[in-house]
Amino acid sequence: MHFPAPDPKNYQRLRSLPAEKAIACYLGGDFTIGEDPALLEAIQRGLSLPMKHEDIQEILFACIEAAVTVEECKGRLISGA
Repeated sequence: MHFPAPDPKNYQRLRSLPAEKAIACYLGGDFTIGEDPALLEAIQRGLSLPMKHEDIQEILFACIEAAVTVEECKGRLISGA
């Protein structure tokens, strides 16, 4: 199976998003394969999270499964739950 390479311009755009918009993109699946690290970086930086990307991603996965809002997800990320 062949997947297109991520667009460097879009990667940089995602990386520079405010945390809330990056969370919304992640929850909505508004990115392509290989661009999730850009969103994780934007979320980590925007919320000043001291956790690893893997931990942030775990919380985001739980938020997707629970179908929570961006604000609820933001609260979970800040609390580390």
